[in-house]
Amino acid sequence: MESDFFKVERIGGVARCSMNNPKNMNAMGADLIFPMLETIPRLMADDSVKVIVLRGEGGNFSTGGDANMLGENLDPVILSEAMVKVNDILLMLSQGPKPVITEVDGFAVGGGMGLALASDITYATERAVFSVFFIQIAAVPDLGCAYFLTERVGMAKARELVFTGKMFNAEKALDMGLINKVSPHESISEEVMELATKIASRSAKALAWTKRAMSTVSRVDLRTALDLEAHLQPLLLMSQDHKEAIKAFLERMPKT
Repeated sequence: MESDFFKVERIGGVARCSMNNPKNMNAMGADLIFPMLETIPRLMADDSVKVIVLRGEGGNFSTGGDANMLGENLDPVILSEAMVKVNDILLMLSQGPKPVITEVDGFAVGGGMGLALASDITYATERAVFSVFFIQIAAVPDLGCAYFLTERVGMAKARELVFTGKMFNAEKALDMGLINKVSPHESISEEVMELATKIASRSAKALAWTKRAMSTVSRVDLRTALDLEAHLQPLLLMSQDHKEAIKAFLERMPKT
């Protein structure tokens, strides 16, 4: 269910997904939620897709929840249903089998920041602006903001950011470990696609299980993490992907 508001380009093993509602700063309204909810699971299940890139058109990533649904227009039932649907999207991006790269330009604020962080790798332009501004509108962080923020920058810094709701730029985000890289807005798309293409050259099975392992090890003790490796590795080393990769590796080794 791709639409004018959520476009997907297939480039090799990469699915480049663009939120395209610039008039609403790519806020998570129905125009975006339903196409994303339909499309992302299909991409996650598609064996030809190895990496997903998520970005925003029109100079902004996303401002999160649609403000038109709040204030005097608030319907708690509709809002709850919408949040459940967006949460499903966040779970798929964060825990699905494909590595996800988010490309952030302009505003990634409120729930849009949570969406930007529901990824494995985050690049941002020098024009990117981040904020967990919920406290400014007498609300609590949603769309995974508190979870992903704490995971990336630690509890102390996360509490400062959510209690102040202050805005900060890409360099600050990089300094605190929130994002992976700051790139010029003219070249970020090229850089992200170069990275995505490189990752997509790897085994889909190895990528999926590596993402699963990385998501698990930070939440368990060392013994459990080591046990997980001991169970996973033999399965991967018996795969055809591994046999082909190790053959190619040995062929590249200098002959003695």
